[in-house]
Amino acid sequence: MITYSYEHFKNDLQPLSSLCKPFQPDTIVAVARGGMTLAHALAMSLDIRNLQSIRIESYDDTIQREAVTILGSCNLQTSTNVLIVDDIVDSGATLSALMPIFMGQYPHCHFKIATLFMKPTALIQPDFSLHEATDWIDFFWERDYLQSH
Repeated sequence: MITYSYEHFKNDLQPLSSLCKPFQPDTIVAVARGGMTLAHALAMSLDIRNLQSIRIESYDDTIQREAVTILGSCNLQTSTNVLIVDDIVDSGATLSALMPIFMGQYPHCHFKIATLFMKPTALIQPDFSLHEATDWIDFFWERDYLQSH
């Protein structure tokens, strides 16, 4: 297991932001929940005020579901360059389900994907990513904010 700490995150934010900047996104869509922390940080770093989210579920704890569930929607009518942000592209099932929906609903938009981690075997690859996932990743936001019982 890889432990991904806040220090790692802080050190990765500027390099990932620099990769995304030439795309000139005007909108960021966070894939909830995993992409929320990164999307917020990228929105601040890139000075993007149009930050939206969509909830997609493909895992129950560490078990991957057979079907992806998409809950909610985004309004991208006034957007042009949309950066979809998630923490990791693992199997790619989540983004493979989402991207055709967004491209069908918003054909005027250009979409790119940004993640911290990716697996080269995923169904879909991010346009911007920093690390290859070689093991299960324990992200600080999945651990550090839990309340003790």
